[in-house]
Amino acid sequence: MSFINEPVLNIIVVGFHHKKGCQVEHCYPELVPGRPSELPPAWRYLPALALPDGSHNYLSDTIFFSLPGLTQPAHTVYGISCFRQIPVEQVAQKTEDMTRSSVQKSVCVICRVPLFGRLAVKIELVVRAWFLQGDFSQTKLLEDAFKHLNSCPVQIDQVFEGFSVQKLVENWRHKALLLFKLLLLRRKVLVYGSPAGPLSAALLTLISLLPRCLEYGLSQSANVVLSRPLSPTPIINQEDKKFDVIDANTESLKETLINGTNQSEEELSPKESGNLLEEKDKVSRQSFDESILSDVVDRQEFSPGREKCHSIGEKYKTQKSVPEAQQSPTMARDMSVDGLYNLTGQIDQTECGFPLPLFEDGYICLPYLSLQYLDLLSDPAVHGFIVGASNVLFKQKRQLFDVLVEVNEMRIETADMSLRRQLTLGTEDLRFADHVVRHAATQGDTWIRDQFASYLIYLLRTSLLPEGSREIESYNAQFMTAFKLTPAYEKWLKKTNNAEIEVFMSLIPMHPFSGQLSVADMKLKLAHTMSTTEGGRKVSAAVASTGRAVASTSRAVGGALSHARGALSGWWSALTAPAPASDTSDDKRDDFDENMSDEHAAELAELPDDNRQRHPDADADPPDKFIEDDTAANISKIRVI
Repeated sequence: MSFINEPVLNIIVVGFHHKKGCQVEHCYPELVPGRPSELPPAWRYLPALALPDGSHNYLSDTIFFSLPGLTQPAHTVYGISCFRQIPVEQVAQKTEDMTRSSVQKSVCVICRVPLFGRLAVKIELVVRAWFLQGDFSQTKLLEDAFKHLNSCPVQIDQVFEGFSVQKLVENWRHKALLLFKLLLLRRKVLVYGSPAGPLSAALLTLISLLPRCLEYGLSQSANVVLSRPLSPTPIINQEDKKFDVIDANTESLKETLINGTNQSEEELSPKESGNLLEEKDKVSRQSFDESILSDVVDRQEFSPGREKCHSIGEKYKTQKSVPEAQQSPTMARDMSVDGLYNLTGQIDQTECGFPLPLFEDGYICLPYLSLQYLDLLSDPAVHGFIVGASNVLFKQKRQLFDVLVEVNEMRIETADMSLRRQLTLGTEDLRFADHVVRHAATQGDTWIRDQFASYLIYLLRTSLLPEGSREIESYNAQFMTAFKLTPAYEKWLKKTNNAEIEVFMSLIPMHPFSGQLSVADMKLKLAHTMSTTEGGRKVSAAVASTGRAVASTSRAVGGALSHARGALSGWWSALTAPAPASDTSDDKRDDFDENMSDEHAAELAELPDDNRQRHPDADADPPDKFIEDDTAANISKIRVI
């Protein structure tokens, strides 16, 4: 295991000035000799990242971002900004520029390696102690923290600390695989959410699913030479409401990475933000509506004479179908917990070409961008990106991105029909996603990352087959064609000498979860469609409204509606929830008793003894569970991606 010595480059204090906006107040060690409050040109817009858009709405937050290196422009450095806001009354040593009711400051740590989560925990403690001092002119505590952080070597695998892929899978479920495959296509992806801290953490958590990418694959993720400087952004002074425009024309026409301007404390007031959302969201939004798409993976037919794409050679031609007896020991549908990793664990990921060269050659990955960098996304030098943003104005510039990922609503939107077809999950992909979701809670983050690494290894092995091969259809043939056209795939082939790896080539080129269709697959496909299509969203809303209506009228009309409501709830639960283990009749009775509403129980109590004995719910197992108010509420939360 490799160790990293002296990972921290600088500690920078950024404060908000009521007239000048965000500005550097202290830097240790000094970046500009003799001027501890100045930054070099390549970093002079760092304050807009340290105090993010809308930070005035929160008392504290921790934001992750990236910047180009100073000594090595082709190298990326990583920033952790710990922001806090306290009432001015708690400041012991006030200064003349403290004219507002609160004081906002951020302490940034710039490091050579992406130790985001590990350093964030330590910096938060340092910043809390620094604020308790009440005297921001005393920076010795920060300087001591800098020396302490560099005195202890760290291991490279500690970059995963603070990024829970288990939580990611539990929240996004099967759509985690969809996002994973989206990364491989190098499209323009905007990840939107608020506040900025959880947003940037969610983006980096997704990146960590790519094998060896978070550790070694982001070294060029913030480097691109722009063809023009970014437009200046006005600053709004809340006291006099006058606009001060920052002169951004002092740099040359070409400059490394991103430009920006100083940032005001309040980009938009809550009221203004709400109005923008109300007006701008009138623009029609499109989601992955699989109801209008054919089943790309299961039904699409390919003509044998179709032109081949990235055919490596004669030895990579389509192999004959593997007999079922040969498939079953390793390619079983119900894979054991360690079954998939056991098939690929002997492969050296470094020798296999990981990390994939995704974030290079004009494709950037920036965990957070403030409004000042909006023009960056439309620069001709930027061929693609995945960036995080918390300002609603990013979301409204729909011409700038191909896909919008809303973290708070767990929704994925695109207007590109071809991209929607490429990202359709077939039966085998849904089996893999279901396998990960079922075991994620008990196996942990390392196991989940191993599953996705094994999936990618099999995907790359299968990609060596000519286009039209049967095995490629399991991964969605349209996705595979688009993936093989990316520069990252071309570089991977050159890096691995056309995948000339003995252990890698010994793998069977197929989907590890391939197999014959079953009733469970149909249930999984239907549940996936109901949760990802516009039609499914309408059905979910209808079920929820039916539950509420039945709950309000069941007392008046008796038990008939309760039976209908229970049947509807049971049918819906059977589609959207994984099948439970076989239960005895006593277990079913206990489960029914626990879910019986108090209202219905009261109705049974009011019946005469003879009627109560003949009541179908009194002795016999019910057809299905009742749908409670909380169940209806949970169903209403189902959203279309």
